Amino acid sequence: MFINFFNELKSAGLPVTVREYLTLMEALNSDADLANRRVEDFYFLSRAALIKDERNLDKFDRVFGHVFKVST
Repeated sequence: MFINFFNELKSAGLPVTVREYLTLMEALNSDADLANRRVEDFYFLSRAALIKDERNLDKFDRVFGHVFKVST
C-alpha cells in the first residue's frame, strides 16, 4: 500500500525521494507510533516527511485522496 502511494506521488510529478519515503517508514515503525493508526495522522505525517515545497500540497492532497479513498 505504501509503495503504491509513493509511486503515485512520483507519477503525479511530485519530487519525493526514496530517503524521504524511508524516513516515513521509520516513523511509522517507531516505538513512538507517530501515526496513531488514524488516516488523519498518517496524512499529516506523510505530508511532513514527503513534501518540502508548499506548491506541491494540492498535488499531494489529490494523490492521497485517490490512493486512500478519503477527501482531504
